[in-house]
Amino acid sequence: MPDHRDKPASAMAHGPAKCSDIERVREDVDEADARSVRVEELSLERHRQRVASRVREHMKGTRT
Repeated sequence: MPDHRDKPASAMAHGPAKCSDIERVREDVDEADARSVRVEELSLERHRQRVASRVREHMKGTRT
């Protein structure tokens, strides 16, 4: 099997990148970034809920 590192980068492509190719990749990256941010925000919200729940439980235990 040939080692792809032995070939120039242009040999791997089916021609030079077109403007539409570049724009599509930019959109894909933007969508992936947005998904990543949403996942992080959801994770942070779940963490806050767990902490708040623990604080409430702790406060219940200290009142008695």
